[in-house]
Amino acid sequence: MPTQCVPTAVIGAAFCAKRCSSEALAKSLAFFPPDPPSYDLECANGETRARYNAARGTLPEAHARAFQRVLDACEATTRETTRGNEIVILACEAPSTADAASATRERVGGVTIVFSHGNAVDAGEVAPFARKLAQQLECRVVTYDYSGYGRSRGEASVADTHADIDAVVRHVRERYGVERREIILLGQSIGSGPTCAHASKNPGFGAVVLVSPLLSALSVVSSPSAWCTPAKVFKSLDVYKNYQHVKSAQCPFLLVHGELDAVVHVSHGEALWAAIKKTARPEDLVLEPYWIQGAGHDDTYDRNPAEFIRRLREVCALVRERCRQV
Repeated sequence: MPTQCVPTAVIGAAFCAKRCSSEALAKSLAFFPPDPPSYDLECANGETRARYNAARGTLPEAHARAFQRVLDACEATTRETTRGNEIVILACEAPSTADAASATRERVGGVTIVFSHGNAVDAGEVAPFARKLAQQLECRVVTYDYSGYGRSRGEASVADTHADIDAVVRHVRERYGVERREIILLGQSIGSGPTCAHASKNPGFGAVVLVSPLLSALSVVSSPSAWCTPAKVFKSLDVYKNYQHVKSAQCPFLLVHGELDAVVHVSHGEALWAAIKKTARPEDLVLEPYWIQGAGHDDTYDRNPAEFIRRLREVCALVRERCRQV
């Protein structure tokens, strides 16, 4: 059986350098906010708008205009967290239609997806995807930037990501008048950490969708088939322990993971699925996971957009049906 004694020793030395603080270690090693951000905030006449940040200088003019149209379609706002940081929230609404589906949304209050994005991107960069989800799923999609990402203030930390998602959910409930049962928490990659923790501490959400999720932070640098791994040796100091949180989050789960994911191995999703199946209540209506053949870490949607949307439509339909029954 292979060992990981060398990387475990390196992690141990890093812990010692940070005075055995997992929070301090994660703060310095786990977060990679884009610099400069993809967008700026413009405040005029009491209205906040997101604007393409030309300082990025990476988009052709036509693409920059298209990106700005997406930002114009988003409602931009800021919210202060319990840790004192002001974070940016972007909301994409479903298209306005007069069909039966629209009437149903009005009747049940509407499904809202709270999207916690992955690492090394900001809310502006994921806004086109969020808008696409809103259009294809006929629901509201709210994404946001963690403290220290995009134009959110402060510095990224594990504790701050927990405070960030808490502030976003409070904003969604107050701004749109929805209940937890009408909210789907969607966490991608590192975003699965605050998503799972929030769902476990606040029961009653409509559903949780995890895309390329972590088993835990140290599990990302630990081989699933080795011993003496960082995740095993420093288990008590680990963060984003999703394998624990999914056991107490009482709601339906959908897991999505690329089988060729080289960043977060598919074994993370498989282990989370096993934990969910073991502890799920009958009323949670366990959803079959979506293991995507040929997909890596960042192309889970692009590999088969139609099937990705079909799976999420099933989740939205389930949430709407359960809301009707209340």
